Amino acid sequence: MMRSGFTLVEVMVSVVILVIAGAILILTAGPGDAGRASTTARLLASDLEHAQVLALARPDHRIALSIDADGGGWRIVDASQPDRPLLDALDESHRGRVLETRLGEGRASMLDSAQVTPGGLLMVFTPLGGLEAHVPTMRASVGAATASISVSADTGFATILD
Repeated sequence: MMRSGFTLVEVMVSVVILVIAGAILILTAGPGDAGRASTTARLLASDLEHAQVLALARPDHRIALSIDADGGGWRIVDASQPDRPLLDALDESHRGRVLETRLGEGRASMLDSAQVTPGGLLMVFTPLGGLEAHVPTMRASVGAATASISVSADTGFATILD
């Protein structure tokens, strides 16, 4: 007598094949636009905090974070030379890392389609860690997804709003 249906082994093999195909699909899809916008905002907030720490450590310099005019990156600078990023070095014997982030390159290589607005913004920190002037809310965007970053002029603290 012939039975119709599947054996347990056939069902298990089918499930394993579907799980493997799903895992491959998830890994190749990568993070969505919302995830990349959030990551861009977090990276910018981290660099704002780094600039603030440098301003506290170097009270004789006007440390600033400068967003590129095209919104495709930013750099930590001395406000008197906003086109020249600072070097982050412990001392003269160590080769410093340039404090510049370009979206789509280096540590931000996965964020090639991200933008930060407003472009051309220069945020100068005081020796006490606050900002010299009020800064508008910034937005990191990828496609239709956005994440907002607010910086308190009094404290210099960056907050991600979305």
